[in-house]
Amino acid sequence: MLPTFLRFPFAFAGLITLISLLPIPALAARYPSYGTLRTTKSGGVLNVVINNTYSTINLFDMHVQSDLANLVETLQANDTDVRVVVFSSANKEFFIGHIDVEYFLPGYESVLPLYDTGFPDMLFPVALLWNITQLPQATIAVIEGRTRGIGNEFLMSCDMRFASTSPSVLISQLETSLGVNPGAGGGMYLARLIGRGLAFEYVLSSADVDARTAARVGWVNAAFGTPRELHAHVRALAARIAMFPAAGIIATKTGINAATRLSREEIVNAAQNVIAALLPTPPVQGAFRRFIHVTRNQSIGKMELDYGAEVGRLFE
Repeated sequence: MLPTFLRFPFAFAGLITLISLLPIPALAARYPSYGTLRTTKSGGVLNVVINNTYSTINLFDMHVQSDLANLVETLQANDTDVRVVVFSSANKEFFIGHIDVEYFLPGYESVLPLYDTGFPDMLFPVALLWNITQLPQATIAVIEGRTRGIGNEFLMSCDMRFASTSPSVLISQLETSLGVNPGAGGGMYLARLIGRGLAFEYVLSSADVDARTAARVGWVNAAFGTPRELHAHVRALAARIAMFPAAGIIATKTGINAATRLSREEIVNAAQNVIAALLPTPPVQGAFRRFIHVTRNQSIGKMELDYGAEVGRLFE
C-alpha cells in the first residue's frame, strides 16, 4: 500500500458550476460537485468566484479541488465563446488560505484519485495547476485577501494577477517553514517571475508580502488602492481581450508559455517528487501536527491571519 501522504491528493483550489452556462454540449462532471464556485458569463468573459463554505479561510481542500477539476475539464474543451476567465474570491480575508494540511496526515480519505488521468506521473492537484497554465483562455486572478502556499501556486498558474492594497492582501510560499518545498512548482515559477535572489528571500523566509511590494517586484501585475479601481481595471482588460479571436489568444499563450512555463518534467522531478520524499519524515509530520494545533485546525484566527508574523509559534 502507498504511504498515507501519497494515497491522497494534495488539495488545491476549486471552481465548477460553469457547465450549465457554457454554450457547448454539457459534459458530465467527472468528479463530485460541491458548489464552491459562483460563475457568471458576459461577453466572452467567465467570472469565477471561489467560495469554500466548508472553510473559514477558503482552503484549497478536497471540495474546491474537485470543483476546479470539473471546471478546467470543461474549459479545456476549447469553447471559443469563453476567451477570458477571471478568478476572484467571495471571502475578502482569504483569496485562498493554503492547502488543507490534513491531507498529509494519517487517516485522511479523499474522493479524488491519486494521479491525473491525463498525466499519470503527476499527482492530481499538481496536474490540475499545470492544466490551468495551458487553458486556451486567458486567465486573470483578482486578489483581495490572503493567499499562501498552494494558493500562490494557483496565482502562478494564472496568466495575470492584480491585487488590492487592502491590508488583507498577503501573499507567501510558506512551505519552507514546515520543512518542505512548494510541491507544485510555486518557488520555481516565482524565480522566473521576480528573479532568483528575491525568490530565495521570500520563499526561504516564508514571509508575507503585501500588495504594493508584490507589484513593485513583479509578483503581481499591479496593485490598486480601492476595490472599485481593481475591478474596473480587470473588467476593462478582460473585455478588451475577449473582443479578439480565440485563435490569436491561444497562439499567443502558446508562445509565451513556451518561453516562461516550467516543463512537466521540471515540476515532477524538482518540485512534486521532492516534497513527496519529505512528507513522511518525522520532522515534517511533527511540523504539520503543530501547524494544525496552532491554527486551531486551520480556522480563522491570529495565526492564519498573520502567519508571516506568527510563524515562530511553530517552534515554541
